[in-house]
Amino acid sequence: MTCSLLFTGSTVGSVVGTILLERIVNFLGQFYPSLNHCTYLPAVPFFDRLFTKDVSAALPCGVGYSPAKARFSSLVLGGLLHPLFFIIMGTARNYPSLLLAYAIAAFARSFWTGDCRNFYVVSTPKKPLGVLLGCWCIGSFSAPLVCQTLMAEGIPWKHFYLGSLVISVIALSLTIFSFRPTRHEFLADRNAALDAMRITPSVHSPGTDTMIHPSHEEKVRDSSAHRADARSPPNTLLLALSMHYQWAFSLFAFIYSGSETTFQGFIVTYLLTNRGSSSDTVGYVSSGFWGGMAAGRILWGYYCTGLTFTQRKHIIHACTGVAFLMTILIWFVNSTIENALSSAVVGLMYGPIFPGTLGLCNDVLPKDVHMVSMAILTAVASAGSAVFPFMTGIISNMDGMRIFCYVTVSQTVAMFVLWLFFPSSPPVRVLNPA
Repeated sequence: MTCSLLFTGSTVGSVVGTILLERIVNFLGQFYPSLNHCTYLPAVPFFDRLFTKDVSAALPCGVGYSPAKARFSSLVLGGLLHPLFFIIMGTARNYPSLLLAYAIAAFARSFWTGDCRNFYVVSTPKKPLGVLLGCWCIGSFSAPLVCQTLMAEGIPWKHFYLGSLVISVIALSLTIFSFRPTRHEFLADRNAALDAMRITPSVHSPGTDTMIHPSHEEKVRDSSAHRADARSPPNTLLLALSMHYQWAFSLFAFIYSGSETTFQGFIVTYLLTNRGSSSDTVGYVSSGFWGGMAAGRILWGYYCTGLTFTQRKHIIHACTGVAFLMTILIWFVNSTIENALSSAVVGLMYGPIFPGTLGLCNDVLPKDVHMVSMAILTAVASAGSAVFPFMTGIISNMDGMRIFCYVTVSQTVAMFVLWLFFPSSPPVRVLNPA
């Protein structure tokens, strides 16, 4: 139960991040279109007076919105906040500090899982969301092995978190290198903003005697592809929450994430207490679960682009059915080896479910709410990761770990039945809320 409270801290951070996501992203994407150079700070006069000599000339022309700048700034913000988790975990001396660390980590991840990671990846032609989430699982598979190896050598577990700061620096460096706005992106967003403001794209470049004249091809491209992104997007949080399918997919994500976290969080304890497994090797069962999930998500990301909506829906349904059978085997077969193999299969079947749910949700809901919709799904999934393990921990304190199988079996049944009610083909989209 005490460990489950940490997931509650994650839920709080995720919910706060989801509520503030749209406002922060819109703020970070603001820029002065009349300036002839890209600035990474938001269009706030205080910042620009420090770094821009011509801010007074930029103010009368108004403020535009740059999707490339918003994406880059949000990713960097998350990359700067997330290392605080490792610092607090590595130096914490009390339990409230751990709760704060989990809340900060979830708040930082809300920028990656909402706007800047999932939303960006699903907008690319190949939509490799399954591969991306599979890489996440590879980290989840590797981290317990590394941590357990260090602890076996007598190294304090806190040093594992401090050592992870090196990976955070590498990740932040790669993020800056990969997502920094290019000159082409800046000009495209700039011309689109000027076009939306009804200002001619031929603008005098401050500090020079030249005029910027975009080509005819750039004008056509910018007016068609970037007109919608010229100004800050409208508030779509309430619009997404008013759609029935948003709530349906969120409920499924709530149950799925709760089932995933409950399974991987308690399977080791269950094998120790109810199967008499060896404490020296049982920890690798959790890595087997994450290894199976990594394989499932990578395979899904590789093959899902060639599947239709109906095929993806049926595959996810079959995955929930096989996962149900594996939980039944864990319940009735008294064998550590078989239970470990079943755990790996459960991870393999769980792998495609979350990226598949995100993809189907995007196919069902209007494009305008995709960014906020994925942030909501992630926040609700985080809530499920907190509620179900917490409930399982409380009940197991009274009735023992035998209730683990009751919980996991009922969760897979709930997912299987709920998925029956989702459409087998994308419905006709409407502009008004569903």
